[in-house]
Amino acid sequence: MLRLRILSTSVSRLTVTALALLAPAVAWAQDNVPPPPTLSRTPKPWLGFVVMFLLVALVLGVSLMPSKRGHQD
Repeated sequence: MLRLRILSTSVSRLTVTALALLAPAVAWAQDNVPPPPTLSRTPKPWLGFVVMFLLVALVLGVSLMPSKRGHQD
């Protein structure tokens, strides 16, 4: 029973020490404000249309492929 009390005491001391060491780091991290994002490059609209056209062509091409089913299916 004494060992358990010593172990729990040492674990609680270790926890308190770790929290005491981490508290300033947390406070310092909250002071740093990230810079605002810059949106200088916008994607080209025609690039989206090309991607949509390719996807539609792919779906239509796959759906129009004949199925190879026999008369026993």
